Amino acid sequence: MTRREKDRMPSSSVMLVPLNATHAPAMYRWMCDPAVAQNVGLSSPPSLEKTLEWIRRATEAPDVTPFAILHEARHVGNVVLDRIDRRLSTARLSVYLGEAEVRGTGIGRMAIRLALRVAFEEQDLEKVWLTVHARNAAAVRTYIETGFRLEGIHRGEFLLGEERIDEIYMGILREESTGSAPGDNNAT
Repeated sequence: MTRREKDRMPSSSVMLVPLNATHAPAMYRWMCDPAVAQNVGLSSPPSLEKTLEWIRRATEAPDVTPFAILHEARHVGNVVLDRIDRRLSTARLSVYLGEAEVRGTGIGRMAIRLALRVAFEEQDLEKVWLTVHARNAAAVRTYIETGFRLEGIHRGEFLLGEERIDEIYMGILREESTGSAPGDNNAT
């Protein structure tokens, strides 16, 4: 799929829905994929029970807003706003696509834009930040395309397998973001 085709993908084919226990089996399967587990920094072996517990904690926490990314009604990944600080009006964004065949299609970019709309319009935040390991070039490119800017490098902050590598710190301010995919009106 070319860049132009990605940009023409109907945004209505991607939506965010509140994460819940029905999403756990797919999440567990994705965490069993070494590529996904390493990129998200998983520090212990996954299990369905741990996944269900994480979902329970995330959905009950006042400073976390977790979403399942749906593409044509199929759960393909997750996006989470967490570390929400109401005093500073900031949050951290985390996103991953678990289904390998949808990576590189523009779905992640659309999910990020939808999450930014939630952050800036619904939650009235001023800044969203994230970290990504320095070798995840595709993710860095996507973050830049959605308006994030490099704010710093955390040297040696990420363990990729057994290797310590740099972590990139990026952020986007409300005024730098449209917060939505072009023509989209279905954040949740």
